Amino acid sequence: MGTKALLLINIIACSLCLLVESCHTRTCNKGEYNFEKVDLSKINLDTISTTHYKLTLQNGVYYLDTTPYSGFITVKSPSGNLKSIGSYYRGRQQGATKTFFANGQLETIRNYRDGLAYGLHQGYWSNGKLKFEFHYNNDKREGTQKQWYESGNKFYELSFSNDQEFGMQKAWRENGKVFMNYEAVGGKRYGLQKAALCYTLKNEKAL
Repeated sequence: MGTKALLLINIIACSLCLLVESCHTRTCNKGEYNFEKVDLSKINLDTISTTHYKLTLQNGVYYLDTTPYSGFITVKSPSGNLKSIGSYYRGRQQGATKTFFANGQLETIRNYRDGLAYGLHQGYWSNGKLKFEFHYNNDKREGTQKQWYESGNKFYELSFSNDQEFGMQKAWRENGKVFMNYEAVGGKRYGLQKAALCYTLKNEKAL
């Protein structure tokens, strides 16, 4: 690997640390939900590729030789382009993981704690526009969940508490027409429910 490539990976690794430091608290629907700060103090800046001969994945945990790996792990395309980079502590995702389109443009940023989705998750269309913005608490949806069409028009805005619908839920067709607008209270829905979020946005199903 060339010096420039190594430098770029180190810069990205440092930016991931700063990203997690800055986004542990988010304002959610029906009040604030405070995500605790993810501890990155024991993750060093060592970076290794998934193709490293001593790196193995066992039951969801990465090992370097026989020791759970702490540091950054990269995934590269056959041509050598960076596809993803993420931070790990004792073999599990801890902090931010970034993925990239083939041209190097940012595709997603997802945050984890102890191997579980935690805090802010964002994704982008290939045109650079925001595709989704989700929040998770230990793999469960928490607070406001948003998704946009490739045009930039809003697709839906949903609210969750402990992975259950909570409060106002709203969705739009790409022309801006509302097709879903209801309130979820105690497991029941009140309002307009013309369709389910079951059709696709290009190649990805709506979540």
